[in-house]
Amino acid sequence: MNTDALTMIFKKNKFIYHCLPGSPDKTCYLLKFELKACNTDYIIEKHHAGNKLMFIYAIFPVKVPVNKRTEMAVFTALFNNNLASGCWELNMKDGSLRFRISYMYEEKNSSFERIFLENLDQSIRFTDICTQGILSVIFADANPHEVFQELTKAIDVKLN
Repeated sequence: MNTDALTMIFKKNKFIYHCLPGSPDKTCYLLKFELKACNTDYIIEKHHAGNKLMFIYAIFPVKVPVNKRTEMAVFTALFNNNLASGCWELNMKDGSLRFRISYMYEEKNSSFERIFLENLDQSIRFTDICTQGILSVIFADANPHEVFQELTKAIDVKLN
């Protein structure tokens, strides 16, 4: 693949994207997806220098209010402790919330497109699954442990 492999993938899959200001060491793109509960922005960050790292960020469209940040920190920790890949990141100062998947890539590898699309799809599916729970913790005063259990149908993680 050539150096513009991501834009070729975007065009091939009919994604609407915008190039974001980057730097000589990285290229950034903005994608928008409509999920069940809300529209979500995705930032794709491709680093060129050193280890070639790809970051896929799902930016949650609502900032977590100050009075809900502790509960949201609990909720994200519960999910992060049970994920095989990716993680939720909560900025406790400004309330921004995002889901991140990162991996090393090799653009010339024949599996570059497949791996990128699998990671993007995983990010979209996981964000979509968690959105209802996040909104219920923020706006409906739901208990993060109970929401986590409901979403995952897992055993009580408080007993671990």
